[in-house]
Amino acid sequence: MSFYKDRVTKQLENAKIKNILRGTIIAAIYFISTVLIPFWTFSWIKTINVEGVELQAYKQQVNQILFYVWAFGLIISGTAFFAYSAPKQSIRRGAFALIQIILNCLYLWSYKFSGALEIEFDLVDFGIVTVNLQQMILLYMGIYFLTVILKAYDLLDFVVNREKIKYERGKK
Repeated sequence: MSFYKDRVTKQLENAKIKNILRGTIIAAIYFISTVLIPFWTFSWIKTINVEGVELQAYKQQVNQILFYVWAFGLIISGTAFFAYSAPKQSIRRGAFALIQIILNCLYLWSYKFSGALEIEFDLVDFGIVTVNLQQMILLYMGIYFLTVILKAYDLLDFVVNREKIKYERGKK
């Protein structure tokens, strides 16, 4: 009897370590994709040289964008850790996954209000060039809306079938 108990305890400890490791790796991936890459991109956009002409983006606008990138990116990375370190088909994983998708929607929406969708460059002696990305962000928002519905259904499924999921886990 104690051999079986020791074996189950060891399997649970290994599963916990695996879940923590998976959560850390996914959080690092989210940090890179939601904080570092946009930060480097917008920092690079601040001053661009095209054929010797320096394009100056509005620095206050870019600083505001960078604030939102850091704020939402860190929160999304944290929720990604909690969502992916939870056991599969658990209520905690479903809840954090739903929160994370909603935060991703707010992250994309913050691009609209921070001015990242319409970046203007002053061309010396030529005028102003504007980059408009509103339609692309609206497309992503539509995809995220469908994902919110899917994650809400998953959470509801995990709550309703809680006993069945626990039974299936116990059989393995």
